[in-house]
Amino acid sequence: MRTNITKGKGLILGLSLLAVQTAFAQTTPKTQLPADVNFTDYQSGVVRVEKGEKVGFLDKQGKPVADIKYESAYDMTEDMAAIRKDGKWGFMNKTGKEVIPFEYEEVQNFSQSLAAVKLGDKWGFVDKKGKVKVPFDYDKVLNFKENLAFVKQEGKWGVIDTKNHTIVKPQFDKVESFSEGLAMVAVAGKYGFIDAKGNQVIPMVHKGAKSFMEGRAAVKNDAKKWGFIDANNNQVIPALYDEVDNYAEGLAVVRNKDKWKVIDKTGSDLVASTYDFIQGVSEGMIIVFANKKFGVIDKTGKEIVPLKYDNLWGYSDGYARAINNGKYGYIDKNGQEVIPLIYDDAYNFSEGLARISLFGKSGFINKNGREVFPDNQLSKSVLSSVTD
Repeated sequence: MRTNITKGKGLILGLSLLAVQTAFAQTTPKTQLPADVNFTDYQSGVVRVEKGEKVGFLDKQGKPVADIKYESAYDMTEDMAAIRKDGKWGFMNKTGKEVIPFEYEEVQNFSQSLAAVKLGDKWGFVDKKGKVKVPFDYDKVLNFKENLAFVKQEGKWGVIDTKNHTIVKPQFDKVESFSEGLAMVAVAGKYGFIDAKGNQVIPMVHKGAKSFMEGRAAVKNDAKKWGFIDANNNQVIPALYDEVDNYAEGLAVVRNKDKWKVIDKTGSDLVASTYDFIQGVSEGMIIVFANKKFGVIDKTGKEIVPLKYDNLWGYSDGYARAINNGKYGYIDKNGQEVIPLIYDDAYNFSEGLARISLFGKSGFINKNGREVFPDNQLSKSVLSSVTD
């Protein structure tokens, strides 16, 4: 079903646009967004904004957390954001205070209270006070996961802990970060897994592998078919598939030739191979595609939303982004269009808010459908085009 703006829906939209003098929710203070800026998603209660070639941060009331003066910045993670000034990177905290000096060539986001930073041509790690916790000894690094990080020296990857103790000497060609106590490693095109002590618990005999998720890891055999093993290297799902995704919420999306299906942890089919594409499980819902249209099924395979949308994106905060005829809106887990498809652009919800754009203005909307735009409203002439 294609969505048209009825007069009733237009009136509701117009009233909501005029009501944006309040904030995103009744309990929040008045919100004022600056004009002529581009927004990203809210993280840790702040949003990164760009104006011209400069970047800054605002809080949920539109008040400046950090002035729009930086050359570049990353989104906030673990209440810290990487910022660049005069060609060098440092970090600020969620209050906007510059807490780590601008002295690094490159940086990565904080993970487990440590951030990878590059000084000269070598990488190390600093804590949230800027203290060097791992010296600048490495050519490349991955972020810490499960208190371990892969580091690269002389073309090979090894493993260190947060105190820079060597767990595994550099010896691997390819690696992925630790997940569920195990990490994928490869040498000369053969893949296996090591544990947190560096023991080779699953031998490097596979032609491909993905990280463990929910007690299962996808592995590829010599015939280029994918199946799944458990942490004891038992083949729990036969290698039958041309492509697979990791398990999520007890299910995995798999493909054979041009058809996709969903299997459980025993390998039983939840959804038969009737779809041309399956996006995967998000918040108990599964986006499916066939006959050039997208719909939604639940984890039992029951159709929740018929195949009627031009595109759908996975659920976030209980809502999924939808588009028909070039216009965006949101549906809930009952398949109801809770926010009408009238926006020129839209993004997934994050921390209860989603970015939207309408008539050339960008702003945010909350889950009740209340918008806030720069200058707190759209012009009356624009409103009339919606409500007439």
